[in-house]
Amino acid sequence: MLKVNDIVTYTAQGYSNSETVGTVDGYTLFVPLLIVGEVARVRVDYIKKNVAYATVTELLRRSPARILPPCPYFGKCGGCALAHLSYSEQLIFKQNKVANNLRKLGKLNVDVRPCVPSPQIWGYRNKLSLPVRGRQGAVKLGMFERNSHNVVETTRCPLGGDWAAALTSIFTEYCNNNGIVPYNERDFSGVVRHLTARFVEGQLLVTVVSNGEFNYDLRPLERALSHSFDRFGLFINVNTARNNVILGKETHYVCGLHYIEGEHLGVKFRLCPDSFFQVNDGVKDLIYAKAKELLDTSQTQVLVDCFSGIGVLTNVLASERFDSYAIEIEPSAVRDADDLARLNNTPRLTNVCGDVTVELPKIVASNVKKRFTIVVDPPRKGLNENICSTLKQASPNSIVYISCDSATLARDLAQLSDEYAVDYLEPYDMFPQTDQVETLIRLIRRR
Repeated sequence: MLKVNDIVTYTAQGYSNSETVGTVDGYTLFVPLLIVGEVARVRVDYIKKNVAYATVTELLRRSPARILPPCPYFGKCGGCALAHLSYSEQLIFKQNKVANNLRKLGKLNVDVRPCVPSPQIWGYRNKLSLPVRGRQGAVKLGMFERNSHNVVETTRCPLGGDWAAALTSIFTEYCNNNGIVPYNERDFSGVVRHLTARFVEGQLLVTVVSNGEFNYDLRPLERALSHSFDRFGLFINVNTARNNVILGKETHYVCGLHYIEGEHLGVKFRLCPDSFFQVNDGVKDLIYAKAKELLDTSQTQVLVDCFSGIGVLTNVLASERFDSYAIEIEPSAVRDADDLARLNNTPRLTNVCGDVTVELPKIVASNVKKRFTIVVDPPRKGLNENICSTLKQASPNSIVYISCDSATLARDLAQLSDEYAVDYLEPYDMFPQTDQVETLIRLIRRR
């Protein structure tokens, strides 16, 4: 019988998300930071019934797919789970993850194409969100440990690149030089909770998330930023909620840029500090371009983009030949989407603020007997039974589904499978070095 702190020999037989899984003495063990086929000595950390969790103490047999991660924080912070795999092996891992979830959770036998690689596998993130912890005069910014809220100080995260390292250094020095007290989750004290930032096309937006009113002089921070960045904007966000949500509802402009301006796939956009925008520009453009290619809108009378964010994809797909609707529940994102539509003079586009479960049936009911084209790009929780039912009621010839969680994707495809067949399914590596994967799907109506 296994006991906590036992040291046992373990063979990694398969994957469960980023962890490997194997059996020892009748127990199912989950062990991170290994590769299938590797053998290791592991220490048992936790046991519940016949399931145990363990950590590696000694690697006995090494996989040829193992590499030395170029990140000094790997294994300490929870940001990357696959950096010990060669990149070609990461792509195979993600293809298999999608296929296994579809088969096991959705009971679907679907051809899964190879995972499309990211143009950049390091330094690809255009967004930074770091908790601020430590103590006055010894502030640290970093990433949370895996399955913990202990902060690992990361002065240079390889996923963010040079701009992120420079900003982290500037802000840490500013906090320490000005006696700023970092946030304490235990008693909800302290001033600065998070530092968030977005860097797109040479433009930087920095947001300091404050636990209440921010009374420190921001001019030293402004001067330091101006020495490293030609174009930047600085904001204060107030968040006094006692939860893990990063941003509060109140954001104040301080100086510099009001927003980031850019153009992707022929669509001009403006990003505010709280705008939703994919973190990997290169992969986002690949997915959106392919989505447009997959959609045959030659007979379309109504196009609906569900969970549309600020509306970049909606504007890529919209046309003067048909009415387009974009549904998004976050009011600030809808305001951004309205600005984006005006900026691009997009014809026949209506941005709708509301829940897709409520708003999609209204649009379908008001366009009876019209030919629909529908795109869904839901959050990790996926769709629900009501949305799937409305999709069937609208009866579009095709549906494009962009998924960020293949487990909920499998559930949703199973619900739609009586009327829709998977015609195209391809994973995209939006998040290299992590176990997360984006998937693009086209569904074709059976009848």
